Amino acid sequence: MTPHPSGTMQDKPGSSAQNTPSRLGLIGYPVAHSLSPALFREYFADRPDILGKYSYDLIERSSFDEARSVFMQDYAAVNVTAPFKENAFRSADIHDYSAMRCRASNLLVKTAMADGKPQVKAYNTDFQAVLDIIRKEYPVPSGHRVLVAGCGGAGKAATAAALEAGMQTYICNRTISHASEFAEYLRTFDPHGCGTVLGTVAADCSAPALTALRKAVSQADLIIYTLPGGDGSSNGLLHLLASDPALLSGKTVLEANYKDPVLAGRQCRRYIPGLTWLRAQAVATYR
Repeated sequence: MTPHPSGTMQDKPGSSAQNTPSRLGLIGYPVAHSLSPALFREYFADRPDILGKYSYDLIERSSFDEARSVFMQDYAAVNVTAPFKENAFRSADIHDYSAMRCRASNLLVKTAMADGKPQVKAYNTDFQAVLDIIRKEYPVPSGHRVLVAGCGGAGKAATAAALEAGMQTYICNRTISHASEFAEYLRTFDPHGCGTVLGTVAADCSAPALTALRKAVSQADLIIYTLPGGDGSSNGLLHLLASDPALLSGKTVLEANYKDPVLAGRQCRRYIPGLTWLRAQAVATYR
């Protein structure tokens, strides 16, 4: 292990300390300030047998292929964060239902051998986390409407979870074609037939997009926000909030970003922070 410039311990490929099957980690870029190692130690604080058997490292690489190579060489399982969740899904040999529903994965686990090589199974514990949060917030989720802002790895998991809960769902994204493609996939791969994709909404600041977005927000009971921070110059929802701070009044807001949230402190019925999401997916991961 070698010190990262930020002070975080980072892995060094080829070091003798890597030759163990009991290493767990997080791959992404950047991950230097991730809370995942601390959450792992906190969750298993009363389980010295687990902490003595497993380490939890940060694997920061700008290339998914390089990060995956480190995982395959030295680790039993890894969590995956931005921007690699869709890469992780595509790279896996086997897919759990949650990963298939989302077409994204935040957990890769080495499993059965095939032709002398370990197979990698993909899971999506963001899906389970959001589903658990929704069911706690809405004991009878069906009939409620949700607007999911963002269609990256976290946004896909949130959308799939909302549908699984039986909610009627809008997908809002900067690239509308990406959102439309995912919406069509969800309609095609829908084994349980629970929720409904009501439509897609552009996240830009053009007049037609803002009109459609305002309407979708007004109809939603829950806003799930997975977009990165910004000043609102190209973000339709933040643009609307700048002129109408009460836009989210009466809405429940769940935000994925826990490092630099943009909706914390906004006027709303209830704000659920990214740390709640992070902890929920961590518990699902440990299971």
